[in-house]
Amino acid sequence: MLEKIMINNYGPFKTFEMTFHNKISIIVGENGSGKTHLLGAIISVFYGKQSIKVIDNFGIDEMDISLKFKTPDSQVEVVRTFSNGKLYLENYTRNFSDKRITQLNNINISEYEPIIISNMNSSLEINLDLVKKHLFQMNLEIDIMHFFLELINRVEKSKVKNAYRIYSGGERYILEFLGQLSFALEDKRKLILIDEFGAWLDSYSFSNLLSLLDSISTEIQIVIVMSSYQVQLSQMKKKSIKQLHVTNQSERNKFGFRYDFLDFILYSKKQPLGSPLTQKKIVQYVMNSKVEFEENIDMEFKEVKGINSIDSILSTVDQYVVSYLNVRRNITGKILWGISDDRTVVGVRLDYSERDKLRRDVVNKLSQISPPVPTEVYSIFLVEVYDDDMKIIANKYIVEVTVQPYFSEYFFSTGKDEVYIKTDGGKRKLKTQEIQVELKSRGNK
Repeated sequence: MLEKIMINNYGPFKTFEMTFHNKISIIVGENGSGKTHLLGAIISVFYGKQSIKVIDNFGIDEMDISLKFKTPDSQVEVVRTFSNGKLYLENYTRNFSDKRITQLNNINISEYEPIIISNMNSSLEINLDLVKKHLFQMNLEIDIMHFFLELINRVEKSKVKNAYRIYSGGERYILEFLGQLSFALEDKRKLILIDEFGAWLDSYSFSNLLSLLDSISTEIQIVIVMSSYQVQLSQMKKKSIKQLHVTNQSERNKFGFRYDFLDFILYSKKQPLGSPLTQKKIVQYVMNSKVEFEENIDMEFKEVKGINSIDSILSTVDQYVVSYLNVRRNITGKILWGISDDRTVVGVRLDYSERDKLRRDVVNKLSQISPPVPTEVYSIFLVEVYDDDMKIIANKYIVEVTVQPYFSEYFFSTGKDEVYIKTDGGKRKLKTQEIQVELKSRGNK
């Protein structure tokens, strides 16, 4: 098991260490505290240069990350260092019998290599037979098992050519999660890292997935980054779960985690197990088809017109996020760019550089909301669009922005000090007098 991490001069950490639970560790912390960088540090030990972002001519030219693993009869330490302009990987083992430290250059660290489950692991194929095999081996309560099997049976009936058609972001998240989890179990991995766990899920689905993780935590150690909102849903009552806090880290270092590395990692250097006959894509959006759900106060469709997709999205994204925050409903709001008002999938064209720029610019735009909103309140997903033959259309996406409930005694406003509130027909900008009336109304409740 992964016992401890020690970090020097990486991401927002000058010096940092954390001891993990032997089953499930849930990492929580304030906005910008370094939660995802903590997962990135673990990843960087295994993947080295390709996963490390380097800022030239900045900061101290040294970095080290140490991971300590506990085995039945020894302790293994794996250290990734940067010194004298070079990146090094060192491995040590300490036998419990004589406490002697020996360097083992030939140690196979792939034995400890993690599976990484992230919202960026999209367009992966799934083997539902493999998923069901491992579900049946889990000690799940009857109603929880029924929840997952009912979803799988429904999806199996929706097979089109080489794909499973699904119709909601929640279904997509659960299926992709189950697919990656079943691969980890089949490959007998010892460690799973999960970023932004459960961002699309309602409380019932979230609770069922957490129970599933609890059932396998005797076989696989799990480290999860989770928003404070989702922590409230988890209730944290299970003995197998330990909540670990990352306090705010303000250091800026030369070395850090390359977030776009998650775009390439997929199944930790391996493709999912199974033959082409058993593996199927998970497809939610097909070009020119109609989506099953409809617009309402919690779901907004936006068609991007014009040649600059990024500017079109940026022009209204903060207005919609503010409008959802101000409606004070305990339900996740969603804005989907690339779907027309008549529910037709038209997509948004974004090449790789534009996708990276869109993510950065949206975060920067939303950081101007007042009062400030933690980044875990909102999520940005880019979901592939397929053609009628169930093949990915290059550079065509649905841009999904989700907004979790987050309450304040004040109204939220955009960077231009504009206040919006969500309505069934879209959003409405409030005038000064309307804001005063609404504030008075809320004060009387």
